[in-house]
Amino acid sequence: MEDDEAIGNALKEILSRAGHQVYLATRPDEANTILSTQNNLDFLFCDCLLPQMTGLDFIKQARNNYPNARFKVVLMSGIYTDKQFIQEATQSTQAIAFLKKPFEMEQVLKLVKKEEAPKREESSSARKLLYQMFANPTVTSRQKRKVIESIEEVSGFDLPFLYSLLVETKSSGYLNIYNADGSVSGISFCNGNIVGVDVDDKTTFLGEMLIQSGYATPKDVQNALRDKNNRRIGNYLIQNNQLSPHAFDLILMEQMNIRLVRTIVDQKIRVNFASAEVEMSNPSIDADTLSYYLHDWIASKISLNWLKSLYVMWSGNVIVKSPTFRDDHPALTMSLIKTLEGLPLKLNNQMTLSQLLDVKGYSEIAVYKAIHFLLTKGLVVFAQRAAFANPQEQLKVLKKIWAELDGKNGYEITSYMETAAGGASMEAALAEFLTMLGDQPQDAASEAFAVWSKIKRTAEDAVTASQDSNKIDQYRQATQKSEAEAKLRATTLMEEVKKQLQYNQYAKALETLAEIARLNPQTQQLHLYSSWAKLGAVDPAKKQFVLKEVELELVQVPPDERYDTLFPFVVGLFNKIKGDVVAARKSFEKSVALDPSFIPARREISLLTAANKKQDVFNMDLKQVVSGFFKKR
Repeated sequence: MEDDEAIGNALKEILSRAGHQVYLATRPDEANTILSTQNNLDFLFCDCLLPQMTGLDFIKQARNNYPNARFKVVLMSGIYTDKQFIQEATQSTQAIAFLKKPFEMEQVLKLVKKEEAPKREESSSARKLLYQMFANPTVTSRQKRKVIESIEEVSGFDLPFLYSLLVETKSSGYLNIYNADGSVSGISFCNGNIVGVDVDDKTTFLGEMLIQSGYATPKDVQNALRDKNNRRIGNYLIQNNQLSPHAFDLILMEQMNIRLVRTIVDQKIRVNFASAEVEMSNPSIDADTLSYYLHDWIASKISLNWLKSLYVMWSGNVIVKSPTFRDDHPALTMSLIKTLEGLPLKLNNQMTLSQLLDVKGYSEIAVYKAIHFLLTKGLVVFAQRAAFANPQEQLKVLKKIWAELDGKNGYEITSYMETAAGGASMEAALAEFLTMLGDQPQDAASEAFAVWSKIKRTAEDAVTASQDSNKIDQYRQATQKSEAEAKLRATTLMEEVKKQLQYNQYAKALETLAEIARLNPQTQQLHLYSSWAKLGAVDPAKKQFVLKEVELELVQVPPDERYDTLFPFVVGLFNKIKGDVVAARKSFEKSVALDPSFIPARREISLLTAANKKQDVFNMDLKQVVSGFFKKR
């Protein structure tokens, strides 16, 4: 679709020579005639400035008029080439690339060739190919890019892996994310650096981040916010020599982190990556910084249930170190890995995920999240599936699988299998799921045989039910209603927890928090309130055990929950129980700076001050007693 005949004919000739059937239109009405008669077009190259209407309007109209058409859009322009336009244009049209005129015809051939491979892989879903990388240590950057560009629908929990791959493959372009509520987010990449994050939620947290980081005092931040010249807070502080430009860049990077973390949601989303030239800008997130963010996203945002579904197919595979693994890799020093004592050594022993979960002292949630982090970083891969050593081992695995299926309806069971099978067809998902159960136990009277048969029957019944659209809709509606009711109940109970903690009713709060975690493990600030309750109820004899538990809780606090008064308060309690009074006081003071009306933090500061005075009095009295021995008589 090109009104410049010279460019249109050149495109037609180069693509025809490469063996493609090409249709050329110079006006929207001509293009509509072609679209109405050709329903198997693979690509639509479209100029942004056309007679009769803009190219963007034409594409939107074409998608509405021909909803079954599966063509991929490539935008072209020699006039509209600024970053903002390219980003908005690729988002609104779901384009896979934007070509700035003049462009080399070789770019066009590369684009088309790059997109052909995924088309030939139609029998396997793109999402399945994405996670097959976990078992392929030799996959190339080119192959990774092909998979990324073929993906259309994923879970929001897949995004950390996608972000990591785009950085690792040094990609340039725009990743557009389309949520179920109609909102669109755009992430800009330049040669493997994240240089822009455009999301609907514009919450800044700048003041809170400056105070929490210690880069600016609460007083300076308040003065900046009251500035009548409408200068941005960062500019005000820098111009008044109250903040360094480098420190502010770090704060802006953290703001990008918070906006990225809000794209990681527990729902289906549509994505497309549009290759384009993107200018480098600062601040930006490079590969090293992304590793730390990636760790935090996996620790705090991805649910345990989703990880269990994802890894059910891999639970019997041996985990081995990849060629990129090294003992001094920074990823091995991060909290999730350190929580699992001796994990790098255990990876030398040909252990499976199931065996790691059985290690004494290893938390289930830490194992799943640590292994997911190491796989996402490409430091470990899955090798061959280990055969069950004996019927007892098979029974143990079968019982774990049944625990995940028991009580679920057909919709929930098929969703579970789809996550595990990477979005393959239900028949393929079922076949793959059943292979993971192992061979049918030979002893028909054994418990293993009974559980194996029960799982097989339940899975087959769920897949059969999924063929009945009315039945599956009923299941879906029942599940959604149940989830909504559980979330509402969890929110109500959280208000009770806040009151219980205010009155130091820690045992009651822990009971209520356990119920909230059962109803909705993703409840906002759940880990912070759980930490507060555990620290408040700590038994001195079990202090080290509780501190380890709370450390894992704090690792799971999302970045966007770390910038209000509650986070530094809980960190202060943690340091106080640990015996670091100086760090505790600093944290309590930050908590008060963020919210002067937060009484628990004020109370803790008063208690520390009183304890300090008692210590001073004790030291003074002791000094007087000792000096008395040496007075002249």
